[in-house]
Amino acid sequence: MGLSVAADQDASGLRETPAAQESAAAIPADGLVQPVIALLLPSAAPDFARPADAVRQGFMAAQKAGGNTLPVGVFATDATSASILAQYEAAIRLGARVVVGPMTRSGVSALASSRLVSVPTLGLNQPEAPIALPPQFYTFGLALEAEAQLVARSAFASHYKSALLVSAKSALAQRGREAFVIAWKQLGGTIKASHEFGPQTDLLALKETLSTAVTDMIFLAADFEQARKVRPFLNNNIDVFATSQVYSGRNDALANVDLNGIRFVEMPWLVQPDHAAVMIYPRPEGLGSGEERFYALGIDAFRIAAELLGNARTLNMDGVTGRLTLTGNTIAREPVQAVFRNGAGTALDDGPPGEIRR
Repeated sequence: MGLSVAADQDASGLRETPAAQESAAAIPADGLVQPVIALLLPSAAPDFARPADAVRQGFMAAQKAGGNTLPVGVFATDATSASILAQYEAAIRLGARVVVGPMTRSGVSALASSRLVSVPTLGLNQPEAPIALPPQFYTFGLALEAEAQLVARSAFASHYKSALLVSAKSALAQRGREAFVIAWKQLGGTIKASHEFGPQTDLLALKETLSTAVTDMIFLAADFEQARKVRPFLNNNIDVFATSQVYSGRNDALANVDLNGIRFVEMPWLVQPDHAAVMIYPRPEGLGSGEERFYALGIDAFRIAAELLGNARTLNMDGVTGRLTLTGNTIAREPVQAVFRNGAGTALDDGPPGEIRR
């Protein structure tokens, strides 16, 4: 999914704050302990604090699970570019050999556009617009657009050729829809029609329209609550696909009953808890289902940082957020194919790469 909880939003006018000493191996105020890995998070920005803390917890859990004793310095920023760049410079001055962060799209854009990147740096989001990244700057995250593109590729590889679009009017849903459309058309797929819905939409009229639709599939761009409302009005004879936006992370036969049969992509952390790559990490306490995604992001971010520290030129890793590979300056993430069955998000059986098992 995209960073839709809070870390996908923009924030401005927030007060700059000094570096935080949040981990067991964090930097003391006098800077005598040099961080090997610096973790740059918007912990001082109210809108981003909870996702940032979930990333921190996951990062430290992966460090402990791997028996890694390299010092990690946690630097708190607000969401302004000035704060992010200042803390990045502080981390470099203290000797950081790898930096993980920033976490917001605007922060990634600001750092990538600066001339400050001097060590391997892992941005935990995509820039706001396509830009040339510095040689040592890599991006990794939970971008909704990448998931929508994967849905398009997987469905097309499974011989779906025409799609009907049903999307909520939210900005995030429309971003996912547009990413699907671009990928789908590039593959040679056709779009039969596009429908939007909101609180005032006549869903009975939408149902009547869709009852006669001739298409291979429906791409549903909506979050959990939006999907629950519209799903009963979709044509049950047409396969429905979505991104992880549709999954709340909770398995509930009653709450999810209307979602049964929807196919979506999701991280192994949530739909494959018994996977060997997932079981070795502790489950966090007190985190909401949305924050667990950021916890999982933190786990994989630490593992990638350790590879960058070793000057890795390639990457092929079973991550808790999906299969991870290095493509240029991007850590590509391929989540697993899943489906709602009896109210539970369940991973589908493994099939050929990129293909959806029916």
